[in-house]
Amino acid sequence: MPVENSDLRNEVRHLLAEPELREELNGIWRTPPHGECPVPRLTYRELGRHGLLAPHWPPEYGGRGADVSAGAAVAEELALHGVPDSARVNTIDNAGTTLLTFGTERQRRRHCPQMAAGRVVFSVLYTEPDAGSDLGGMATRAERTADGWRLTGTKTWNATTADARYGICAARVAGGGDNAYAATALFVVPLDHPAVRIEALPTVNPEPFFTVHLDGAEVDDEALIGSPDAGWSMLTEALGLERTGICFAGRARRWLDQLVRALEARGGPGGAQELSRLDAEVTAARLLGWRAVADLSDGRLGAAAAAAAKWWNSELAQRVARLAWELLGPQGSPAFPDLMVAVREAPGLTLAAGTSEMQLSTVVTDLLDGGDPWEEPI
Repeated sequence: MPVENSDLRNEVRHLLAEPELREELNGIWRTPPHGECPVPRLTYRELGRHGLLAPHWPPEYGGRGADVSAGAAVAEELALHGVPDSARVNTIDNAGTTLLTFGTERQRRRHCPQMAAGRVVFSVLYTEPDAGSDLGGMATRAERTADGWRLTGTKTWNATTADARYGICAARVAGGGDNAYAATALFVVPLDHPAVRIEALPTVNPEPFFTVHLDGAEVDDEALIGSPDAGWSMLTEALGLERTGICFAGRARRWLDQLVRALEARGGPGGAQELSRLDAEVTAARLLGWRAVADLSDGRLGAAAAAAAKWWNSELAQRVARLAWELLGPQGSPAFPDLMVAVREAPGLTLAAGTSEMQLSTVVTDLLDGGDPWEEPI
């Protein structure tokens, strides 16, 4: 079922093998045990220079005009090679998809080529202290001004924000009535705005998180994406590729293969039965993710099907990381330093792009309604 995109994958592999990029990536994974993985800027820019960050985007915006399976193939290859991808996911899969699908031509021309080139990073400002996966409780407000909008609120658990130039910010606008989702709008916010404050969060995650305070940040009308009451539907559609689970499947395969090699180096693959079972599950989970990609490419990916793929792949990657901790111990394996990084990253996988509980709720609701998870499009 996977669309192999063999030539594209070979391009990515060849590029990542270049000495300068290998040096950058090896340095990232050999940071101190509690250090932070920075955005691999050189790697991203080289990928962008070759049209490989967003190959599924139109050429006029920095892509190759390929279909979404090309973007998924690149995402999987980057995960298989241990390339930190929060900046790519936020910039290309989330913010970029939103701008390409719902933005004005001026917005697309201004931002998308720089995003696809790896020169501009976006952050995604959705989650709040009291509103996580369910943004119905969102408190950030956007008020109309004479020249645009004033944004007030706090966003948290935002990745790559210190490296980002802009954020896509979700906010409530007047007119929603009792429907918590009806009056949600999305805005492009410059993160160097004088009314924007960014604070680092202490976490175990290797890629740092931040809290962003919007203290009455005023933006012009050009900052608004789409209509001021369509933010919720835009958010749902923009998460499509991330929720196929391809990035998580790539992580699961990389971590499991490295775990086997680390155990062999110690003289024997302890936990052989569990490793064999996980190998079969990782193979099956990848196929599930690629089925979701194929359906997304055809415009028929159902919300429940996407939720199932994201849930299984993220939970499975987390289990692989947990087994690495159990079999290798807290010191890990010096030959495979990113396995211990995996232990730090894994807890967040079942939270990113919607919690496991949210994904399961989506699947169960569809089944109780008599639906087929692979039948109805998002």
